[in-house]
Amino acid sequence: MSDRWQDTIMAARQMRVSFFLVTIMLTQLIAPLASSNSSQPGIIIDTDAELDILSQLGINPTKSHAEGWYNAEEGAGTIGLLYRDATVTPVEDWPERANENVLSGYYVLTHTYPVPTEWEGELNDAGIDCFSFLPVNGFHCELNKHSTKQLDSLGVEGIVKLDPTDKMSRGLARILTGDLSSTSELFYQQDMVPVNLLLSGKTLPEEIHSMNDIEITYHVGRFATVYVQPSSSAISWLANQNEIEWLEEEFWYTHTNDEADAVLKAPDLWSQAIMSGINSSWDYVDGTGIIVAVSDSGLDSGTNDSTMHPDFRDHIVDIVSLPMTPARATACGSPANDGAEDINGHGTHVAGSVLGDGTDSSGSIKGMAPEARLYFQSVGSWCANNAVGEQDTLLGIPTNKTDLFRFAAENGSRVHTNSWGSNCNGTCYSEYTIGSLQADIAAREYANMTILFSAGNSGTDANSNGEVDFDSIGNPATAKNVFTVGASENNRPSINSQWGSMFSPNPFPANPIKDDKAADNISGMSAFSSRGPVDDGRIKPDIAAPGSFILSTKSRSAGACGWGAHSTNYCYMGGTSMSTPLTAGATALLLEHLIDNRGHQDPSSALVKAIFATSAHDMMGQYNDVTNGAGETAPNNHEGWGLVDLRNALNATFIENESISTSGNRGWSFNIPNSAPDLNIVLSWTDPESTTVASTNLVNDLDLAVKDPSGTWTELSNNLDNLRGLKFSNPAQGTWEVHVNGTNVPRGPQFFALALNQETTLVNLTEDEDLDGIIDDDDDCVSTYGTSTVDRNGCPDSDGDGYSNPDGVWLVANGADAFPSEPTQWADLDFDGYGDSGIGFQPDACTSILGNSTLDRFGCLDGDGDGYSNNDGVWLVSNGADACNTVKAFSSRDRNGCPDEDGDGSSDPDPTGINGSVWTVADGADVFLGDSTQWADSDGDGYGDEPEPATQGDSCVADPGTSFEDRFGCLDSDSDGYSDGDLTWTTAEGADAFPSEPSQWADQDGDGFGDNSTGVNADNCPTTFGTSTELGNLGCSDLDSDGFADGDDAFPNDITQWADSDGDGFGDEPTGTNPDQCPTVAGTSVTDRFGCPDSDNDGTSDEDLLGTNGPIWTIADGADILPTDASQQADSDLDGFGDNPSGTNGDACPSVSGTSTADRNGCLDTDGDGFSDADGAWSIAQGADAFPSDVTQWADSDNDEFGDNLTGSNPDDCPMQSGNSTVDRIGCPDQDGDGISDADGLWNVSQGADAFRYDKTQWADQDGDGFGDNASGNLPDACPTEFGDSWQNNTFGCLDTDQDGWADIQDKQPDDSTQWSDVDGDGFGDNLGGTTPDACPGTVGNSTKGNRYGCVDSDGDGWDDTIDELPALKHQWLDQDADGFGDNATGPQPDACPGVPGTSTIDRYGCVDSDGDGISDDNDAFPADPGRSSDVDGDGYDDLEDGCMLIAGNSTFDRFGCIDSDGDGYSDGDAQWNTSNGSDAFPFEETQNADQDNDGFGDNPSGVEADDCPTTQGSSFRDSFGCADEDNDGMSDLNDDFLGESSQWTDSDSDGYGDEVNGTQGDFCPLESGTSTNDVYGCVDTDSDGYSDLNDVWPNDATQWYDDDMDGFGDENSGTAPDQCPDEYGTASLGTLQGCPDTDGDGYADSEDAFPLHDSQYLDSDGDGWGDNETSGAHKPDHWPSDPTRNAGEATLECLPERITIDSVTGADFQFTCTVTTSMSDGFTARIDWQSSTNVYAETSSKLMVFNTGSDQFEQKIFTGQALSEGSFTLVLTVTEPGAEIPMDTASIRLNVYNSSVSSGGEDEFTWDTILDSTIFQISAAMIVFVFLFGMLIIRGKARQIKDEENRKVQAAQVLYNRMMSDQDVVQRRRVELGYNAVPLPPEVK
Repeated sequence: MSDRWQDTIMAARQMRVSFFLVTIMLTQLIAPLASSNSSQPGIIIDTDAELDILSQLGINPTKSHAEGWYNAEEGAGTIGLLYRDATVTPVEDWPERANENVLSGYYVLTHTYPVPTEWEGELNDAGIDCFSFLPVNGFHCELNKHSTKQLDSLGVEGIVKLDPTDKMSRGLARILTGDLSSTSELFYQQDMVPVNLLLSGKTLPEEIHSMNDIEITYHVGRFATVYVQPSSSAISWLANQNEIEWLEEEFWYTHTNDEADAVLKAPDLWSQAIMSGINSSWDYVDGTGIIVAVSDSGLDSGTNDSTMHPDFRDHIVDIVSLPMTPARATACGSPANDGAEDINGHGTHVAGSVLGDGTDSSGSIKGMAPEARLYFQSVGSWCANNAVGEQDTLLGIPTNKTDLFRFAAENGSRVHTNSWGSNCNGTCYSEYTIGSLQADIAAREYANMTILFSAGNSGTDANSNGEVDFDSIGNPATAKNVFTVGASENNRPSINSQWGSMFSPNPFPANPIKDDKAADNISGMSAFSSRGPVDDGRIKPDIAAPGSFILSTKSRSAGACGWGAHSTNYCYMGGTSMSTPLTAGATALLLEHLIDNRGHQDPSSALVKAIFATSAHDMMGQYNDVTNGAGETAPNNHEGWGLVDLRNALNATFIENESISTSGNRGWSFNIPNSAPDLNIVLSWTDPESTTVASTNLVNDLDLAVKDPSGTWTELSNNLDNLRGLKFSNPAQGTWEVHVNGTNVPRGPQFFALALNQETTLVNLTEDEDLDGIIDDDDDCVSTYGTSTVDRNGCPDSDGDGYSNPDGVWLVANGADAFPSEPTQWADLDFDGYGDSGIGFQPDACTSILGNSTLDRFGCLDGDGDGYSNNDGVWLVSNGADACNTVKAFSSRDRNGCPDEDGDGSSDPDPTGINGSVWTVADGADVFLGDSTQWADSDGDGYGDEPEPATQGDSCVADPGTSFEDRFGCLDSDSDGYSDGDLTWTTAEGADAFPSEPSQWADQDGDGFGDNSTGVNADNCPTTFGTSTELGNLGCSDLDSDGFADGDDAFPNDITQWADSDGDGFGDEPTGTNPDQCPTVAGTSVTDRFGCPDSDNDGTSDEDLLGTNGPIWTIADGADILPTDASQQADSDLDGFGDNPSGTNGDACPSVSGTSTADRNGCLDTDGDGFSDADGAWSIAQGADAFPSDVTQWADSDNDEFGDNLTGSNPDDCPMQSGNSTVDRIGCPDQDGDGISDADGLWNVSQGADAFRYDKTQWADQDGDGFGDNASGNLPDACPTEFGDSWQNNTFGCLDTDQDGWADIQDKQPDDSTQWSDVDGDGFGDNLGGTTPDACPGTVGNSTKGNRYGCVDSDGDGWDDTIDELPALKHQWLDQDADGFGDNATGPQPDACPGVPGTSTIDRYGCVDSDGDGISDDNDAFPADPGRSSDVDGDGYDDLEDGCMLIAGNSTFDRFGCIDSDGDGYSDGDAQWNTSNGSDAFPFEETQNADQDNDGFGDNPSGVEADDCPTTQGSSFRDSFGCADEDNDGMSDLNDDFLGESSQWTDSDSDGYGDEVNGTQGDFCPLESGTSTNDVYGCVDTDSDGYSDLNDVWPNDATQWYDDDMDGFGDENSGTAPDQCPDEYGTASLGTLQGCPDTDGDGYADSEDAFPLHDSQYLDSDGDGWGDNETSGAHKPDHWPSDPTRNAGEATLECLPERITIDSVTGADFQFTCTVTTSMSDGFTARIDWQSSTNVYAETSSKLMVFNTGSDQFEQKIFTGQALSEGSFTLVLTVTEPGAEIPMDTASIRLNVYNSSVSSGGEDEFTWDTILDSTIFQISAAMIVFVFLFGMLIIRGKARQIKDEENRKVQAAQVLYNRMMSDQDVVQRRRVELGYNAVPLPPEVK
């Protein structure tokens, strides 16, 4: 190794050492300040989740920082999850702790507390969608590539993710691991089990759709239900998906099962006398107008008809049956929807408690709101597969509960009551579930529908302490926004049932509950009623109502009631199921009262809850114990806020629809009189839904603060409940204040309701009561939020156009919006419903004319009412006006408003112009009348221009054509109906493939042969391209192009062969490939010749000595010697069996010629049956012939001498059974010896076996009916070939179809078991007890009706002549009115009036026809006049005399029966009848009808507006009618004061100004002479300034008249007291700027007020910012007003002792004295303030002292406090002058609190641990080390500098040497040594 290399290595080592020292130095320096960041926080697993159960499902904690598994002190706080508090990672630490800088997916994002209301919106604007809120400051949001830097800029404080163990309910985990005690086994013993999901957002994981072990059955929004295989890993996979927030089991919902009305004081509200006594303007309430939805098992018969319970029948809105899901129906094995019939009885009882009207009890038993209307949702379903006794279920409740409430809300329901829930047998008590979440969503979505749920019936005394246990509320009653109802006792003291004996097993074993009667004390709770709190601590139930022994309606479709019978239609039940509908009925009464009596039109559910809570009766309990049950002070978790008290609720004071955001405050004041009852104040709001994964479920936190008249504040801080309140006993007289604070409103603004139980008035304390941004002084709708700005300020403006909505006070006439839902319109001058804005929606084209046109333009006159406006001279037909003004028609295409009989928009031709102008097809009229799809034909070929689907649309609009098959109206050269092709239409689209050949047009396979089978050269294979040319097979596939179609070509791929006659695969063509030499016979030979027979398939053909199959062919030619056996060549005995014994058919007797083949080959066979004769070597037992002389037999297995061969002589039919039968078969068993064998498994009776094996007289039964065929045998079959079972009349075995014993051949009624005899043969049986018995058995008859059969029926209508009243008229038999017309409405000449005799025959038969004209009186317009009958228009004139036959009219003079609008006898004119014909010139004025001068004024001098100049046309109408009026102002020239001026005509006060105020210089004061000219004309102007006294603010001051800003100062600058700010309202009256703004109201304008915001100061002489006013309490008083260097009061503060040491063992109280000293001579006020501390309690934190005039004064004050914790603390006190912003002096006291039982040290005790832990000490030590190390580096650096200089010289020499040597290896090595590149050193130089 070279020296240079060693130097380099040494330098590198020195560098490393230096770097190491610097690192140590910096680490030592930074460590005390950043020690917390030196390493990742340690993982801590701390959770209440059941990890052991979850692990069995494969769900385990991630143990990572991202999911918050570490100490909260090392993070940014925590998020409250259901099972743990998850540590939040600061956003700046997320990249390091989570190894992630850009985030996508779902994360919990937190904000510093409190969360601003607008923050969620800001996140949304940044592309972040948030779904669930997690307390107290987080949202679960979906991110999409957002960096932590972006999040930081959005105010995100920290981040955390949900862990898989956070997401699953305990119940589901237990169920999936085998514990089914909490649910129905029906759901969870299947192959696939249900799991309900709450999604993080709205999408499922993408991969879920491809997973075989997960089936999605429901997904809407954030809710989904899946079925999973419980044994698979699916559940673990789901829990680990970021898109899933919560997994939960399918809950099994069950029911939560008079005098109660009085307990709730409902009768007070039913009574008009009581209600009027409370308030004379109030009406009684009974639920009228309120729709209540009931969701329950069913309603009585389920159908609202005569079968429905009478108490509901007349006020049902609808009955809806909700089905089970398909999955539930499958599991149940029942129909999904089994209707609404109530077989359970629960739903009917519940509905009756709400609104049964007592019809069936004469009003004695009825519900709370008997006139409310019912919308019933039947959710009961029969589940056949469920356990017996549990089959009546509530499985119709939807998976998504929001659907249940949506259906009700859409049907107008204001109340929704639910007496059902789930308690999971105790495992899910008080949990907030997905169902709870959905109920909260619905309550917020339908804020004006109050949703009620029963609390449940799970109350028990498990520990036997005599008190009902807490924590038993079922879900969804755990929801925040529903009204949860508990059950109190009813008032039925005569019932002796006790809680301890009513249930089994007994849940109440101990007193006082055990022996307590169930219904004798209305001040106590029913023992069974479930108790709160909810798991997050919320109070539930909310309210209580009676629930024991409730009497209500009974379902007639159900069995007995559980709590006792009363009558057929009523019974007793008990439970919170009963208390809840009572409360629902009370809610309906309260709503009606609020709407009708209090004028509050749209009460919210929040208000309903607030009123019920504030007015509830705090029950005292039934056990005289203030700690037991309802004895506790309400609100509590037994009774909620108490018992419903409707009477107390009537006068509640309330406000609602107020809103608040984070940090906001709303306040109201109210007065309480002397001796007022206890005051209750309740705040309620409908909170946004929570998430099931959260630890607490409140989202928006509102707090309540109340100040009493003494100034004492009472604050309620509650971060759990959204129904909360304060109670005050003996409230003081005076003014109170109530404030609502927006403590934390992350999802707002939050609307709320506030209710008081006192009748008072709430006065808003804010300047903008409705928070609409317009202060109350300027707000025209002070209490109602609004945005209007034009007609009024701050009023509701639904469409946002600036114009306010009309209300009961402010109408459209006042300027309100005429179109409150349309932002582009607001005014409607002519009130025709069309807005005046020309650019708005449907603008009125005729704004001053009330019009009805809607099509061409809006709001103009439309005389014929067809929507098109009249042609008015400006708007012409060409513009779109009605072209046919006199006829109501709707053409719109060629012209508007003309007849269009086919409705296609094109008007019908009108060649005579009867409806308007002459109009023909040339003008655009419809060419195709009657066809609504066509109207024009441009080329005149008869096909319309409109394309399909219009009728026969012309495809060639510009060119006439005759094609009609492929398309219409195009060129068709050969006239075959198919058009010629063109560039846009080819044969592929259907054009003619053969345009010159009329017999062909299509060639779908494109082979040149047409598809028409009857045409020229028809293609025999039209769908297959082909070139075959053989006759009969043109155009078919020919692969080898030999002209033969492949289907006929035996060799489709061989052009030399095509036929194969014998089908052996060899072609018949001798010159072709492998020609067949035996073409007429199939053969397989291939060696000697092709295609000839080859029997043994050895390839060589058989010998053919005669040439039968072809040419003669012998063995010499190569034929096969043994053509049938390839394995044999010789046959010595020439018997045909080869000598080779191992070959085929080897000869067993090769030396003896033989023919045997069966047992052995080639041996002697005498009888030739193939079996060899026996010999010495071959016996019968070995197979030799047993019958050697009988060719047909050879074997006899059973030795019965009958051969086994069934085809031989006497063959043995039972060869394995010895037998003697000879008839049916031979040699088989025959027990009765009749020769016929017994039946067995192979031979049955139908085959010939003995049917009667034990009866020798019978053996055959060919019809199998059990009766033998032998006529001389026992019970012989009379019908042996026909199965039958007849037995009557000794006729056995014949067919007896009707089974009456009589054979059909003897039975006259063979198909009727009740008839067999028919003596008269008319087809009706004689047995009177049988079917259709013959009523006339001895007479042939055909009658069938009226229960009389077989009697004479002459007309054949089924009714016998005896009872047929019209025996000669078929299909008529009854004529009750005996008028000769039958009563059968479907028969001939049916009597239309069957109960009244009549003679009418024309319009109908048999009705009264008084005048005998054949038309019944009812249809005869003139029933007493036979000459008149028809009056189509019903105007009393016969159609023949009626001048307007189709239009009802009353005219009598000019013509009869036409419209006479004014009833003067003259008809109104029309197109055919005008005034020249005699029509009424004034159709709407009965006193006038003629106008000879046509000036519009009638000639009748006694009529209205009679023409005073009847022969002279004139327009005057003011002084006289119809006289000359040259300026057309209505005043006749004779009396016009202003001739030539059309806008004026009279001057009543003779002041030279006309009376018409809108005319030229119109006199605004027409009855009073005046001289005003500037503002108005002609009014009194006292000060002669030109402005009338009416508008002159200063009528006696000629220098001032206007005050535009209305501040009391005139606008004229030269006038008296001029306004210096004329355009700006101001109240300044002092100084030089009168009339300018004075914000603080001190009289000085803001611009010259040194303190414009403080009314106690305005002058600052020395300009030091302190006011000259030194009065105590003034803002910043300057005690030296002329000295800018001094201002504030001066004083010193001293507090003693300065050190206080106390021992917490002996007491934590302490005190000290503070002294304030001042040298100021002027008196002033000072205040000592003790700054607050969480460790110290101050009895009084502030004390005031007053210094009078003098010097060297001092005051002392004593302070007392109490230490709350141990340690050393500094108490800080300040002395301040009120009004000053900074203290005059500050003092501090050192307080040391220790515990002598733990430590003996005092406050100054020295310990090294304290010193070493001090950050100051650590930094100091680090600085010392830093200085030391830095010095060492300087020394080392100097030495290094000298060394480096020497190294550089050596390196330069080496470089020069390398250049000279040009040695690349050396060069490279030296570059490495010098650090010029990073190539590693070779091994030899390391």
